[in-house]
Amino acid sequence: MKQRIGARSRGIRSIRGILFKEEKAMAPRIKGTTKWKIPAFVRSVVGRLRRAGHQAYIVGGAVRDLCMGRPAADWDVATSASAEEIKAIFKDLRSFSLKHDTVTLVHKGRPYEVTPFRGPEQTLEDDLRHRDFTINAMAYDLGRALVIDPWGGRKDIAKAVVRAVVSPEERFREDPLRLMRAVRIAAELGFRVEGKTRKAISSMAGAIPMVAPERIRDELVKVLLCERPSEGLQQLWKTGLLGWILPELVEKEKTRKGLSQAAALCRRTLTAVDQVKPDPALRLAALFCTLARFAPSGDERKSERAVHRIMVRLCFSRSMIRRVTRLVQEQESLAAYDPSWSDGDLRRLISRAGEDPMEALIALRRANLITRGRGSGRKLKLLEEMQKRMKALMKTPLVRGPQDLAVSGSEVMEVTGLCPGPEVGAILKHLSQQLMDHPEWNTRKRLLAMAETIKSQALPDHAKGLVKRDGAAGCLKTRLEPEP
Repeated sequence: MKQRIGARSRGIRSIRGILFKEEKAMAPRIKGTTKWKIPAFVRSVVGRLRRAGHQAYIVGGAVRDLCMGRPAADWDVATSASAEEIKAIFKDLRSFSLKHDTVTLVHKGRPYEVTPFRGPEQTLEDDLRHRDFTINAMAYDLGRALVIDPWGGRKDIAKAVVRAVVSPEERFREDPLRLMRAVRIAAELGFRVEGKTRKAISSMAGAIPMVAPERIRDELVKVLLCERPSEGLQQLWKTGLLGWILPELVEKEKTRKGLSQAAALCRRTLTAVDQVKPDPALRLAALFCTLARFAPSGDERKSERAVHRIMVRLCFSRSMIRRVTRLVQEQESLAAYDPSWSDGDLRRLISRAGEDPMEALIALRRANLITRGRGSGRKLKLLEEMQKRMKALMKTPLVRGPQDLAVSGSEVMEVTGLCPGPEVGAILKHLSQQLMDHPEWNTRKRLLAMAETIKSQALPDHAKGLVKRDGAAGCLKTRLEPEP
């Protein structure tokens, strides 16, 4: 108990010293900080902690964003209270703890983190010393309307610099994910990573595999959702981090070209991500399309399998893996387009990919072509031609499968004399495939007449009417006209 009181008294003396220095240095700016709009719930959290006899300050990214005149995305509070005391004070609120000692309060569906002071001394000064970067190592005293900035965070904001607090090596050893965070924050804010910090990232890049893959995944997605993700991705490549996170991409570039040529090729590849809208799946697909470019022509699914392995390793959800691998695969189908494709071929592609994702796929293909530079002019014209044809086709009803036919399975059984079974499903599937080439045939009378001519014993021969079309990427098929 005496040790606890002693630590608190030392903390109070330390804070008073910081506040005294800040008041003198920041007197002209204190007035401006009073205009900050702090959410009522955050004020309530700080107030309840202080009424319980604890120190409490707004810290981290929220203070940085407010200093920059940006809306604060995340609200964090640092306090002299222990995790158990925090839980007791807010026992009436929904909360959970995923990180060590951090208590996350949930208010109106939004999380607010409350964390005991970090560091052995359990003071605000020690807490700020152990934060990652100077621009995040600031605190805001609500009572005094005062920014506490012992490590020059506002100066680095003015210089547009991401700098580790005190010792980059120490900060990165505390949490190797900070290696990626430095690059990501710089990309988000349009800052540069300070020289010593950047050098430490390059020398310690090999520590990133120690981080849980879920955390690496989340940082990678945040980089991809930046306004210009290519800048962050290029910094990951230059510092060596990308080689540890996505070795498949980096090694492909290096083995295909010399090191200097690989750098230029990597830069063009990563720039493709900028060309598509900030959707996680779409930007992941833009990044992974490089694998498709290097896949052998005889192995149409090699790139798909490579993307699947990467995303499983980084613990992406199954739905996200399916969406991204499909985008990569279908983008390859677009790459195989030539004017000889029939309307039926294009309808099959639309049916398989879906109408809404088609614009995304075309944007993905266009991004890859634009970044390739020379030799892509003709392919861009072909892409525009295909886009016009698809828009025209999507104005008419599209038969995606048996569910869109003008006849039901029971009606097919009635005219064919078949019992319920796979033969009925096969007939319905064959009919829907024929309508890809002739959508105008989708009438009850016409389909029943067609079904009546297909005998159950003739189904295997009839199935031979499905043949691969040369030039289509693996999956496109066209229906041969049935013999009269």
